[in-house]
Amino acid sequence: MSDRLAGRVALVTGASSGIGAAIAREFAKAGMAVAVAARRADRLGETADAIAAAGGTAFACPTDVTDEAAVAALFAATLDRFGRIDVLVNAAGIADHTPTPDLSLARFREVVDANLVSAFLCSRAAFRVMAAAGGGRLLHVGSLSARVPRPHTAAYSASKFALQGLHHSLAIDGRAHGITSSILHPGSVATELAPDMATREGAIGSVGDVARMALAMIDLPPDIAFVEGLMLPVGQPFLGRG
Repeated sequence: MSDRLAGRVALVTGASSGIGAAIAREFAKAGMAVAVAARRADRLGETADAIAAAGGTAFACPTDVTDEAAVAALFAATLDRFGRIDVLVNAAGIADHTPTPDLSLARFREVVDANLVSAFLCSRAAFRVMAAAGGGRLLHVGSLSARVPRPHTAAYSASKFALQGLHHSLAIDGRAHGITSSILHPGSVATELAPDMATREGAIGSVGDVARMALAMIDLPPDIAFVEGLMLPVGQPFLGRG
């Protein structure tokens, strides 16, 4: 790891648990100040406290990142606290394994809002800040389901496929402003979103593995972009599926 991230500011959504919390901690270890956002204020506070206890700098801002006004307030509060935002990590999201015949429109919209609309709202806000500053990085937490869906994941897979498309568009639109967009697709990872993942998949990674990969994807010279990463346990089927 280089020292180029020291003093930079990252805003991480979905940081109350799981991958988002792990990324926030990893970025803070690299010397970044971290603003953490999620709906659960108590759990978000635990993330910020853990960062502070380890000697890092964190600012907890409870936020519903599917709400346009709330996202605007989040970015304003982060800028007020740190004066800049160099990296945005879109890690907020929910999983769903409802069989398609039983999937309600309300639940479909809830999943799409959490996994896709939140990323759009936060990325748009970050674009406005980063373009004025001359550059920045966006990192989206995707999923292997954006490449190879599992059964009973119509809402989840659709949202992650769409997130991939959003990322591609942001990467193109960001070129003129020095803004890079990256997406990281983890395979099976043990989180609160899918606590039985190991049983269903037979091979599993850790949130710490994902966080270290996320750090590597942003720890690059400003003129270099790590566009897309796919990581999964060696034993998880992907290549060579029948």
